Parts: sequence; structure tokens; C-alpha cells
Amino acid sequence: MHNPSEHFIRLISGPHLFFAIRQGLGVILPIIILIALFDLYRFGFAFSAGALSLALIDQPGGTKRTRIKELLFGLIAGNLCAFLTAWANHYPLLLWIVISCQVFMFSMLAVFGKRGGLVGFCCLLMMLLSLNLKVETHEIFYYSLITLSGSIYYFLYSISISHLFRLYEERLTLASAVYATADYMKARANFYEVSNDLDTCFRQLLPQMIAMTDSHQAARDNVLRNLPDDKKKNQQQRILLWNVFVEMTALLDTMVATQTDYELLRQRFKNDDIMLFMRDTLLKLSRTLQRCAIKMASNTDMQYRNSVKAELRAIEYEIERYKMAGMAKEEPEIYALLIQILRRLRNATRYVDIIADTLRGGDIKPIDTMRRDQSLLQFRTHQYLRLQPILDNMHMGSAIFRYALRVTLAILIVQVITAIIIFFYHDNAHIEQLSEHSYWITITILLIMRPGFALTRQRMVMRLQGTVIGCLLTLLLLSMTTSPYVLIPSIILFMILGQALVVNHFRMGSMFITLYVLTGFYFLSPNISTVIGERALDTIIACFISYACSFAFPWWEENQIKRLALRTIESSRNYLRKELSFTTAVVNEGLGGEQFEASNFAHHPLYIELQIARQDIHNTYAEFADSYARMLNEPKSHHINIASLNNLIMSLNTMSSQINSLGPLLLALDKNNPPLQQQFIYIETLLSAPYAIDIATPDYLENTPENQPFMLPVKQMQKAAQTIRQEAYQMGLA
Repeated sequence: MHNPSEHFIRLISGPHLFFAIRQGLGVILPIIILIALFDLYRFGFAFSAGALSLALIDQPGGTKRTRIKELLFGLIAGNLCAFLTAWANHYPLLLWIVISCQVFMFSMLAVFGKRGGLVGFCCLLMMLLSLNLKVETHEIFYYSLITLSGSIYYFLYSISISHLFRLYEERLTLASAVYATADYMKARANFYEVSNDLDTCFRQLLPQMIAMTDSHQAARDNVLRNLPDDKKKNQQQRILLWNVFVEMTALLDTMVATQTDYELLRQRFKNDDIMLFMRDTLLKLSRTLQRCAIKMASNTDMQYRNSVKAELRAIEYEIERYKMAGMAKEEPEIYALLIQILRRLRNATRYVDIIADTLRGGDIKPIDTMRRDQSLLQFRTHQYLRLQPILDNMHMGSAIFRYALRVTLAILIVQVITAIIIFFYHDNAHIEQLSEHSYWITITILLIMRPGFALTRQRMVMRLQGTVIGCLLTLLLLSMTTSPYVLIPSIILFMILGQALVVNHFRMGSMFITLYVLTGFYFLSPNISTVIGERALDTIIACFISYACSFAFPWWEENQIKRLALRTIESSRNYLRKELSFTTAVVNEGLGGEQFEASNFAHHPLYIELQIARQDIHNTYAEFADSYARMLNEPKSHHINIASLNNLIMSLNTMSSQINSLGPLLLALDKNNPPLQQQFIYIETLLSAPYAIDIATPDYLENTPENQPFMLPVKQMQKAAQTIRQEAYQMGLA
């Protein structure tokens, strides 16, 4: 059942609200002290501008160490940028050159991903705010020092808060990953509802998978840098985070391995209750994980206990009934599929129960201590702001280079139009006032424009809707009250909510940002209705310019999606090779079968390579699927190979899932199985040999007791590999 308060609970239990509160307090505090109490408007504006710009980098994601480096880079580069712009502000022609170069260079920081884009936006915001600060030449250095002081203040404030709340930040990050896993499980449950369209279910699953991949990486970066250690404080809390992380990762592997032939399953059991039992099991496990995430974020014990024993027993009963009817002999593959699903649901239940038990409090011991070593550091994200990636993208074949050119063109258009209006209407006070607020148009453009056309258009619509709603709500608020005792707390609340929502709910975030900016202008402008109208008009102009410039130096997903598809195929092939290499080595060493213990191989080089390969296939597949989803939102004239790409995405998903499920089956063998190895060699050849070459099909795998657990996985892998090869050949992939 849908809970109306779910989004609210998730907001207050997630990391974005915590970071928004600390951003809001860090920026509002100097404004209250310098402007409200001491009436130092220009001094307070410059100081707050330095703090506000740096606060934009202080977002969830990454690690504390990485965030400090990003804040330090933004502090130095942003203030140099502000000083240079303020100095060039007295020389119009030079100013255009300075602005163009800075917009281009800082837009190129998008090569480092979202975090790099935040650093670039921080520096550009400092540039824009220095444009609005009208000072004489001899005052430039003085006000630049004030802005620098504001940035240094927020830098010290941020690292102090991070140190004081370091464990709380890690809990929130891990809770966010648990929540994303619950969303993914809920999306997987939709496949067992026969009334749902399979293609629709798959399209709804992709964004959940991408979000889960990102949140798991953020959790991995934080937890693996703070492993349990007897010498550290809060040892029990560290053990709790480690244990939840280990079980959450195992749950992810189990859920990703649950890919099956849902179409066949629906055709055979569409009128049977077993499908409902499978669906209900996943839904109940998803709800339990959601409660675990809330309890983890609030640092309270998990009291609620949810059981799926009834659903699992019902599935067991249905399978036993099918077996009595002769399915095991007449339809062995379908029977094996049901057994496989049951085992995975049991495993998922066990992992969820361990997570819930861990959160019930008490003295706990670290899980899987053999894996808490330096080898785990290979799974962390390593992101550095270096010059070489920027130089490598300085060509028209780079999406980021084209994006930087588009943004620079859009900002130049704003500057040129503003200069022309001022030149012809310099005596018009109203026009001059409008031109002074051109930075709002520029900021909106920087917020809207993204490297991809689809995302730019999506953000444009959301920004426009959020701004219009925010303007209307501001008028409504000011018509109800003008009391400072109401408006000032409202501004703080709006700012916090805007920062908390702008990342995942851009429309709502834009609405609250508009509310707090316009409500703040009420104390600065005697005619607030005019200011509100200006903001709405500025947003419309910015959206129009952004949309128009999206067609300049365009970059469509068709330019890169084939490369992403090929890279995902290569990652699948590498994952299969690593899986076979590790399992073969273990079995050859006589450590397979009942003697196998995963913790004994934590330091094994082949085991580490397998884990890295598994992480790589998750990341490359998510990037490929995300690119395909964006292409569907682009103009139809730029759609290519839609049917082939859709088949590739589904087949690659099946392939990676079945490879993931092979490990336990292969490790259960006492010795290697040559006929089975021939099947895997054939599958690997399908993925690696030139696509124009015909591959000889091996002999059919005999349905012996030893081979029976592999019959369905091998068949699905072969079918998926053949589809991948066929679609890759038709698309002309190398």
C-alpha cells in the first residue's frame, strides 16, 4: 500500500536534508550578523557571496577527503575568478573575453562528473556575483578579500561540521543506499504482476538500477575508508555500518542475479498463485528494507519485525504440487527455474533479516573479518581534479567540449543582449534595473544546460514550472503576511528545502529556491511585485536561450551509444572470464563443494579481480542503459537502432545476471565438468569473436543429475549471447 508520507519520511531520513541544513545555517549566519544586525549591506553581500558559492560544492556524495579537496579548489579558483572579473568589469571588451574564457574552462570541469560540475558552477557563480558588485577600481582588492574571507569561513565551517558529524554522515549515506536497494526490489516485484506490461516494467527498473548503482558506490567510498578498528572510537557503530554494508552488497548480488525469462514464467503460471507469492515476498522485503533505512538514519533500534515465511512456504507448497504433477520430468527447465527463484528469495530474505537484526542493537561482531583489509580499497572511487582529462577532451568529438561551447555561446548571447539594451536605453531607469538582474538569467542557464539534449530539456521544463509556482506562492505569502517574524524563518526554511530537493526533485527544489530568493528581495526592494515579474520573465528568457543553444554544437546520444554498448559487451565477456577463472582455480585446488568458504578467498587475486569485474559490469551497464533512456527523450530524427538497442539491454542484463548466479553452482562442484566447460567456451566465443564469423555450436548438454542445475542458466546465457552477437552485427559494432 502506498504511504502518502513516504516521500517526507525519506527526505528527513536522507543525507540531502542534513547537508541542506548545514549549508543553510552556514550561509544564513553571516547574512544575519553582517546585514540584519550591523546593516553592513555591501560588506555582508560580498562575504555571503563567498560562503554561498562554496556551499554549492558541499553536497552529499564522495568522501570527506575528496570533498575537502574540491572545496579547497573552489575556494582558490573561484576567488581568483571573482577578482579577475571584478577588475575586468571596468573594461567592457576585456570583460567579454574574460567571461567567455572562464565559462568555457569551468564548464569543462564536467568531465569529472557531477562533483566536477558543482565545482565549476561554484566558480562561475562567484564570477557572476562579482559582476553585480559595483565597486571602484581601488576597492576591488578590498572586496575580493572580503569574498575570500567568506569562502575561508565556510571552508572551515564545513570541515568542522563534517568532523563533528562524520559518523552521522556515513550512516545517512549507507541508509540512502539501503533505500535505493529497497526501491530496486520493489521495481523487480512488478515483473511478477501478470497485468503489468513487461517492457514498461523494464523501463521503470532502469532508473532504479542506476540510482542504486550510484548510491552503492557512495556507500562503498565511505564505509571502506572507515573500516572497523579496535583503535577507533565508536567501534560498535563502525561494526554496525560494516555489517549492514556487507549484507547489502550480498543482497545486491542476489537481486541482480534474479533475472529470468519472465515472459515464459507468465505464460506458464499466469493464472497460478505462485506468481502472487513471489511478488508479495519482494514487496514485503522492500518495505522491511525501507524501515531499516529509516532506523539507520535516525540511529534508533529496529523494533518492527516483518516475516515472509508464509510466502516462502506457500511457494514451496506450490513447487511441491507441481513436482507431484510431473513437472520435474516433463518440464525440467521450468521446474529448475522455480527452484532457482525460491533459493534466491530465501537468500534475499536471509540478508534482509541479518540487516534488520543488526539494527536491533546490542553487542555485535564484525561480519566477514577476512575481507576487512587493504585489498578492499581497490573498490573505492578515485576522482582527482587534473588537467589531463580536460586536455584529452579538447576536440569536437567530445560531448563535454561541445557542452562547454554551448554554455559559452548562451552566456555570450545574454551579455550581448544586455549590452545592446543598455547602449540604446541607458537613460531608462526601468530598463537599467532589468539589465542589472541579467545575472539571474545567466545563473538559470547554468542550472538548466547539461551535456545531453534530453536532460537539458527536462530541466528546462522543471525549472520553468518550479519558478512560476514559486512566484505565485510568494505573492500568496506576502498577501497573507509581511511580518519579519514570519518571513525570516520562512526564508531559512525555503532555503533548506530548496537545497535538499534540488538534486533529486529539481522542480520542487526550483520552487523553494524561488520562494526564498523572492521573499528575501521583499526586504530589499520597495516594489516586490515588479521583482517577482522580473524573475518570471528572466526564467522564461533563460529557458528560451538554453533550448535554442541546445541545437548549437549538438551532441546526441547516437554519437556515443554504440561505444557504450560495445564497452558493456566487453565488460560482460570479462566478467564471465573472471568468474570461470576463479571457480576453476578453486575447484582444481580441491576447495570446492561443501568445503568452500567465501571468506577464505578474500585475499585471492582471482577473487579480487572477479569483484572488480562485477563492479565494472554494473557501472558500464548502468551507463549504457542511462544513455538509451536519454536517447528516447531526444527528437526522433536522432533515434538509431531502437529495437536492436532494446534487445541488447535486455540480453546484457540476462547475461550479467546469469554469470552472477553461476558462481555458487560452479563452486558446489567437486571437480571440473568438461562438457559444461565447452558450453562456456562457446558463450565466451560468441561475445568475443568477430561478429561476421560463424561460430560452431557445441553438442547439447545432457540432462544428467550433475548438469541439471546448469541446464536453464546455460540455455539462457546461450540465447542471450546469440542475441547480443546478432544485434551487435546488425548495428555494425566492431
